[in-house]
Amino acid sequence: MNNGRHQPVLVKETIAALKIRHGGKYIDATLGGGGHTRKILEAGGLVLGIDRDPEALTRIKNELSNYIKEGKLTIQKGNFENLDTISKENGFGKVNGILFDLGMSSDQFESGRGFSFMKDEPLDMRMDPDLGVTAADLVNALSQKELFGLFTKFAQVERAREISGAIVENRKFRPIKTTKELVEIIESVPVYRRQKDLHPATKVFMALRIAVNDEPGSLERALPQACGLLAEGGRLAVISFHQGEDRIVKQFFRGGQTMGMAEINKKPIMASANEVKLNFRSRSAKLRVGEKV
Repeated sequence: MNNGRHQPVLVKETIAALKIRHGGKYIDATLGGGGHTRKILEAGGLVLGIDRDPEALTRIKNELSNYIKEGKLTIQKGNFENLDTISKENGFGKVNGILFDLGMSSDQFESGRGFSFMKDEPLDMRMDPDLGVTAADLVNALSQKELFGLFTKFAQVERAREISGAIVENRKFRPIKTTKELVEIIESVPVYRRQKDLHPATKVFMALRIAVNDEPGSLERALPQACGLLAEGGRLAVISFHQGEDRIVKQFFRGGQTMGMAEINKKPIMASANEVKLNFRSRSAKLRVGEKV
């Protein structure tokens, strides 16, 4: 398993799916650690990289500065739900390919914003620090019914009702402000079963992160915009990491004929056993690809 710097998943498969051509224009709507963008640039593509995390953009400015100076890479802070506006403002009105990698980068888990339950950090979870609502706000303000709904809708959390109740009971004494405090509450709830290598806090944290950043809503708003930006024959590649995301992508491609999109792979492309061995987070990655016709 890789424990170092962020390793992008399904890189070879994604680059092959996008059919990179020299001088073609591509949008990386989730720049993150820049792994996929680097490969597109190395293959001769021109890239607009978008990310709402200012720390990610700062790293890319340093690591890929030569490409920026040469005019081959443009980076822009923003949410991909505003993809159409951002792209056109940066001269990427018609492009040959668009990529969404919907996973968290390893760098974000090291950001100190509470994405990881393995450290004691403020319960924040905002990918964009300018967002108003934090995970702590949700945990301390939502009712037990609302927390239960959030946990089940976004992550199918086991014992969601009991965990929601424990959160509401504990916050009567003091607000829940840190990841450690939340993890201790979750761990106090007995579980019927535990998936191998899956901590009981894993899905709770995932559900909170998804809610704080409105990830499903942003994706649903972004996909039609991506279709509109693609030139004929352009490819849209989306890497998802949980069932809810994959369902949105699959349904979009299945209904894409009304927007001139053809689904390329009926079944999602998964990471090889070797990649999973080297990069454990790739185990749940699913790549779906569509083409503008």
